[in-house]
Amino acid sequence: MADGNGARQKRRFRPVAIAMGVVGLAIGGLGVLALREATLSTHQRVDPDSQIELVVSATSRGPEPSQSLAELVDAQVRLCRLEVTSDVVGEVAPQGDNQFRAILRPSLDETNRRQFRGCIEDWVIDHVRLNVVTLRDLE
Repeated sequence: MADGNGARQKRRFRPVAIAMGVVGLAIGGLGVLALREATLSTHQRVDPDSQIELVVSATSRGPEPSQSLAELVDAQVRLCRLEVTSDVVGEVAPQGDNQFRAILRPSLDETNRRQFRGCIEDWVIDHVRLNVVTLRDLE
């Protein structure tokens, strides 16, 4: 019969392995917190009477014959405004050279600006591509 040396090995305390595990957990925890902070939508108070100007350049490829570029731009701006806390004031007006201007009220905080710009510049409506030229507060 064996004397127990091979049957039972003594577990050795490995401080280096434990320390590495603790460091790994700490780094992972900090990474999760940083990612949470970077992706968390936080909104700031905005003056309800403030306004923001949007100017976009627009191009279209193969729209339906009955759809004008102005209609497509208007539709996309109004669709994207549903994702933020502002309303279009008046019309989305052509400015020449395939540029269009809209005023929204109230203005947008940084979180809503990023979301609105992203929506405007994504392909939301088929056949139209918008690029934000200006997105600025009006005084």
